[in-house]
Amino acid sequence: MNDRDEELRGLDSVLRELRHARFGLYGPLVRERFLGGLPGDVTPTGYRVLRFVEASSPPGPAVSDIAALLLTDRARAVRVVDRLTAAGLVTRVRDTVDRRIRRVELTDAGRRHIALAAERRTRLLGEAVADWPDEDLARLTEFLKRLNASVARHLPVSGASEVSDGRGWSGGRRAPPPPAPPIKRSGRCIQIAEI
Repeated sequence: MNDRDEELRGLDSVLRELRHARFGLYGPLVRERFLGGLPGDVTPTGYRVLRFVEASSPPGPAVSDIAALLLTDRARAVRVVDRLTAAGLVTRVRDTVDRRIRRVELTDAGRRHIALAAERRTRLLGEAVADWPDEDLARLTEFLKRLNASVARHLPVSGASEVSDGRGWSGGRRAPPPPAPPIKRSGRCIQIAEI
């Protein structure tokens, strides 16, 4: 084992802790704090779907796209969309090209909910790095951008375009919404962390 292998193991460990640790930035306690500050009764899964719908639009995703995001069957995805529809956060609309397909789109209330969530997420992140100098925060941001670009370049998703325009667009569709910070892959998203 060489020093680089050891450093990579360390990076993997830190990223796992960030994502999964109870007190990690995106762990269950912080997620509870984050979701608790939002209106309505949106679950972490519901919030994930809202962000996916936002990033996928236009056009909004089909329920089958949401099922793929959640790694579940269509029936469960329908139940999640039903709850979000009942809360007034999304609506189903017919596809303009293929009328058999119903797409999921954010309502104005859903867009307000997402905007409020972004503000809250930024505020929580600000609390986490409040004692960091601006230079360190800028360096971390640049390093994470480099990591995102390297993952997209060296670990492309099978069957997806390897080129993105930087906003998540690839082949006319946007990647799932990245939490801060994402590891984007064109046409899809592997998420290091998610609230």
